[in-house]
Amino acid sequence: MRLKHKFGAGFLLISLFSLFVGLNGFLAENQEIGVGGALIFAMYMSPFVFIYGIFISWLISTKITPVDLGSSGLYVALHGIGGLPFSVVALPSPVPATLLFTAGLGAFLAILFALIELALIYVTEKGRLGWLVLYVPLPFYLTVFIIGQIQSVPAPTDEVVLDDPGYSAREAVIFVTERHGQGENGGFPEETGKVEQWDMFGERFTRETVIEAVPGEKETYYVTLMEKNLDRREVYKTTYLTKENELILHNRVSEEQEG
Repeated sequence: MRLKHKFGAGFLLISLFSLFVGLNGFLAENQEIGVGGALIFAMYMSPFVFIYGIFISWLISTKITPVDLGSSGLYVALHGIGGLPFSVVALPSPVPATLLFTAGLGAFLAILFALIELALIYVTEKGRLGWLVLYVPLPFYLTVFIIGQIQSVPAPTDEVVLDDPGYSAREAVIFVTERHGQGENGGFPEETGKVEQWDMFGERFTRETVIEAVPGEKETYYVTLMEKNLDRREVYKTTYLTKENELILHNRVSEEQEG
């Protein structure tokens, strides 16, 4: 059996298994795709596969040629036995279960390596795809890379951009609405000109926020929180006088809605 098939099988094994490691958290736990984890796993796995794994596989192939089902089964089984020493990577761990797990993982990867090698021999010698099969992981790597880049972009923050230096009208509106009634049906809008509507106990309500500058006072505002009962045609207004870091109740009235 030719070494090029073994190197091809090693490449496909490392590519597909490292991709699985990278996607595992995303698919199982809805986490971000671990592109870095996949590459690190591939880096650590490569020496074991390309040096130890291919050498053991070459030794097995000098004794057994998988020409039928029986010899192919023995060929694959011997690869599994040859993969057991993969447990050496877990020797620093004092937990026996870790050694057993890594030994089992090594056997599984070695068996998978042998199966991929046999499939690669068949495809390159009898199939139409030939060595193009080695390009199979590339679209997956590209997809994972693109998704990883998208996930690495930080989410937009809700930072307030000041309209002008000092205590702006927008800051005043936010300052008042954050301190009044945020727990009551969502509170009042944090921007002027926006009307919020909702139903409660079969009646329709609206809320809006109005602001005006106090004449003759710098960076001082009247902020009015206005609630309307559309069915009863009633209007409730609460007005605050505010300047930077200060909030004073100025007026509270209830009146009939005009029109």
